[in-house]
Amino acid sequence: MDTNELKEEGSMSEQTPDVKDEAIGQETALEISAPDEHAEIEEEQVENFNALNREELVILMESFLTEPDYNIIKSKINPVKEAFNVLDSQERELQLEKHIEASGEKEEFKYQPDELELKFNSALRKVNKRKIEFHENQEKLREDNLIAKQEILKQFKDIIQNEENMSRAFNTFHDLQVKWRAIGPVPSKNMNDLWMTYKLYIEKFYDLIKINRELQDLDQKKNLEMKINLCEKAEELILENSINRALSKLQTLQNQWREVGPIPRDKKIEIGERFKAAHDKIIERKKEHLEKLKVKYEEHLKIKTGLCEQVEQMVVDENIKHHELQEKFKQIQELQLQWRQTGPAEKTADEQLWTRFKTACDNFYKQKNEFYNRRKKEFQVNMQAKTELCIQAEALMNSTDWRNTASELKRLNEAWKKTGRVEARMGDKIWNRFRTACDTFFNSMKSHFSEIDKEYEENYSKKLQLLERIEQFQSAENREENLQQIKGFQREWTEIGLVPLEKKDEIFIRYKKLVDELFSKLKIGERERNEIRYKEKIEHLKTTPHSNEKISDEKRNLMHKISQLNNDVTVWENNLGFFAKSKNAEQIKKEFEEKINTAKSEISKLKQQLQVIKTF
Repeated sequence: MDTNELKEEGSMSEQTPDVKDEAIGQETALEISAPDEHAEIEEEQVENFNALNREELVILMESFLTEPDYNIIKSKINPVKEAFNVLDSQERELQLEKHIEASGEKEEFKYQPDELELKFNSALRKVNKRKIEFHENQEKLREDNLIAKQEILKQFKDIIQNEENMSRAFNTFHDLQVKWRAIGPVPSKNMNDLWMTYKLYIEKFYDLIKINRELQDLDQKKNLEMKINLCEKAEELILENSINRALSKLQTLQNQWREVGPIPRDKKIEIGERFKAAHDKIIERKKEHLEKLKVKYEEHLKIKTGLCEQVEQMVVDENIKHHELQEKFKQIQELQLQWRQTGPAEKTADEQLWTRFKTACDNFYKQKNEFYNRRKKEFQVNMQAKTELCIQAEALMNSTDWRNTASELKRLNEAWKKTGRVEARMGDKIWNRFRTACDTFFNSMKSHFSEIDKEYEENYSKKLQLLERIEQFQSAENREENLQQIKGFQREWTEIGLVPLEKKDEIFIRYKKLVDELFSKLKIGERERNEIRYKEKIEHLKTTPHSNEKISDEKRNLMHKISQLNNDVTVWENNLGFFAKSKNAEQIKKEFEEKINTAKSEISKLKQQLQVIKTF
């Protein structure tokens, strides 16, 4: 039955004014805010989840599964999730950095969630499932409550229209009120109409039923006890630690207050003011809490703005050093830790600041990754250059061309110094490879020349002995026999070999002087001496390995020198005609004539040597 139907029906009997006034008056004595006014205060900071580590956040999320009262945990789910996501993002960055430092490509990076992330996500899915089930159950419960209350309203209507036994009508009506109050909330869209209809039926009931004063007094006393109990519960909420929980329970008490019937008129103002006083204190706590939150939000806003500015200044310069970048990275981590330990600001500003902070961090990580990618490519180029130097050094390390190889290895060493750095883990390895190749050659060379020095000293000793024998040589009467003996001395001198460099000139001068004295005694000229010496040289070549090739090379060299000197003589002779026109012509002409004569003498000597080779 709607409101119009009730108004059109009229009263069943004459109403009792006092009762009617009591029924209406008890609802207007206290102005209490409508349902849903005290919605849960957003951002109540019960705990600082950002200060927890990943393991603690996992334990906390799993504990939500065992909390029987979903209302206690519903405001904590998202903050815990966001706190974990911040730490998880850092974990991803660390894995990416290790991947890049291990010579991996960014595009090849695949993030591997650890056990904590898997446990957290599993718990989060279960909590979200519970959330969905909770809201579905709440909605279904409200629909069921709506049906139940609508059924009670039908019974109210039936009593008002059909019940003639006043005592039974009152008892039945009272029982229905108890059932009504026991039923939970209904959908908000139906709440107002349902309440107005319920209130109208109560008023109509007291209008239509002439309940006796004694029964009315008894009912009012029971209602008074109920409202005193509601006052006590409201006063207890003043000491409730959680303002959210206090407001939620206050809303329930308000709904119950409205559903309690009339109370004695002399108690109406007193009890109404008592309930309102408790109500106002809780609302005042709400305002104070919001003011405190506002101050904290402003402090957090200032701190987080400063953190954003610091991160935005973290620029990775092209010339930055590795240790400098690592220092900046540590500073970024410190700033991120400060961010997590800083409470929230006002919601909209906090979201904007987080976007700004995350963007700045992402830009830094992007620049850091680009730096290490460039560094990695430089390392690869340097590694390739060093590897090529190693290959060249290794190709030379067994060489016996001591002078040229030593010079080439020194050149490679200078080239090595000019190449850039490589990865730390490869630096010692590639350097040891290069150094091993160089050391192998230089150790061999040192060993070789150590043997040669020893051999040279032995040769020096032998040549000293030979000089003593030459000094003691007594010429025979036979000139040819003496000549053969001198040739033998020369051959033996050549076969002995080299002596230490610092003693070479001194001993050779002594040797040449002794041999020249012997030739002089035999009356042998310089031309014949040169021929004898050259024949001895060729004789010696014939006794060495690959003698034919060596003699052929000697022949080619002689022919080349003769040809070169002939060309020089021709040029100089042609140029003599031009000197008459030049200043100091006679002096220049004399110098060139000397050069021509010297060259012709050398040509004659070389032709003599060439003739000697042809006889072999």
